[in-house]
Amino acid sequence: MKLTEEHADVLQNIEFAVVQTWKQHPDMTNYNVMRAYDAAIDHYRIQARGQTPKPVHLGGVEATLWERIREICELRLGNAAKPEQPAPEPISLDVMVACLRKVRKSVDFWTKQGGRQGYLQYIAQFIS
Repeated sequence: MKLTEEHADVLQNIEFAVVQTWKQHPDMTNYNVMRAYDAAIDHYRIQARGQTPKPVHLGGVEATLWERIREICELRLGNAAKPEQPAPEPISLDVMVACLRKVRKSVDFWTKQGGRQGYLQYIAQFIS
């Protein structure tokens, strides 16, 4: 089964965090998302290797976006269960990295198709 089918819920959770941030920061661009995704990929790839990730150094909207993406990733990894919600089935670090790479690749594609907010406009269609 393809990643997009098997882990559609994880991809959707990540993109939901992005859309929510964009609603609060309408001047946000695909570049901001790309930087936050890149930071998340590096962070979880290093963890998957059994190493301790270095602190992420982003500022402004990228820092906000990174924090929201990280919260979703931690929840989906089973590291941040909320008492008021049932925890989803945890995924592995390798699956998380694959999901993050998938959405990162989508940023590149939709930037070429729709410009500096093309990815944001595309994913916002599917997330209310």
